[in-house]
Amino acid sequence: MYGTDDSDMKIVGTDKIKVDESDAEARLYAHERDNGNLGKAHDIGKAFADALLSEGGFAFEKNSASDFEARNRSILFAFTADRVLDTFMPNHIIARSAQNEFFDEIRRRNIGLYESVSRSGAFSMYLLCRRSGDGRYIGVGKVFAGVVRRPEDAKAEQSGDELYRKYFDYCIEHIKN
Repeated sequence: MYGTDDSDMKIVGTDKIKVDESDAEARLYAHERDNGNLGKAHDIGKAFADALLSEGGFAFEKNSASDFEARNRSILFAFTADRVLDTFMPNHIIARSAQNEFFDEIRRRNIGLYESVSRSGAFSMYLLCRRSGDGRYIGVGKVFAGVVRRPEDAKAEQSGDELYRKYFDYCIEHIKN
């Protein structure tokens, strides 16, 4: 029957409008730069690295290059900083800026540690831990014990959990201030 097959008809206005995501990203970046948030993000990333590497800091060890556990504590701290920044920064532009500054500062000040963090599978193992409602990862101590070759060692697990918690709390407190 004539007029019942309209498969060749085009309906105007059904095409979705394509949004230029790069333009939106550029506007967000410019906004964050102009209001000073990018500078603050860099300051936070540098402060997190300072808290690790400064004498008396969380990861300061005179012989960390040759100390297997010290190096792996530093990897745990780098994971913690990365996840705190990714979870608690207001948007991905600010988070990435702070993360980049954190890792750049580690690279500038301790290339051996930077290479250990970059090459280690431990970082990925920590990512497999379950996240709680407050943004903390659950099971980090157990992973830490395995990474330092002391699986099923309750003291090593407790140590990993305590190290994670202390640096996590430092990072959160620093962001709040």
